[in-house]
Amino acid sequence: MRRLAHLLLPLLCFSCATTAARPATTPGAPLPPDTPASKTNKTPASVDSSPGAKASLPEPGYLPSEAREMLGARMERHGEEMMLLLVSVMTLHHEDTELLAEQVGAEPRMGRPSPGEKGTISALLPPRFFDLQDQLVVRAHAVAEAARAKDNGRIVRAYGQLAETCVSCHSVYLTPDSEFELPGD
Repeated sequence: MRRLAHLLLPLLCFSCATTAARPATTPGAPLPPDTPASKTNKTPASVDSSPGAKASLPEPGYLPSEAREMLGARMERHGEEMMLLLVSVMTLHHEDTELLAEQVGAEPRMGRPSPGEKGTISALLPPRFFDLQDQLVVRAHAVAEAARAKDNGRIVRAYGQLAETCVSCHSVYLTPDSEFELPGD
């Protein structure tokens, strides 16, 4: 992870730049009338802007709280890896992109449930979750290979496919019977 320390500077700069682009206001105070945000003055309901807040998926109603808790740490770590991967892709740090993509691909996988298995997390998850978990590994390795080749076009396409897998998996996790198609599919 030390090699990735230099990614923190671009991430910090990005964060500062996006914060600096917004006018300074007191929480709850109206925005100046000339800012685009003042026209709607809305914050997305899914955004927790409190210090130290982390982005997270809504909770799926079909999973018991114990199962959600067990998956939580795993999903949080995966989310952090993906955010670092996004930064390395966007800032064209090929070596970091390769390393992070390989880490995503090497993440321990949940075993598919045995026929008739009940009462385990694996048995509670939809079968498509496991297909997408396998697809994630393949697509993460494709990002790493593109980064190794320093082929920015391949990197962005491979990362896009990896992100597609992530969104598909999140969709299935939240709504087991869901499936979506991208435009042009």
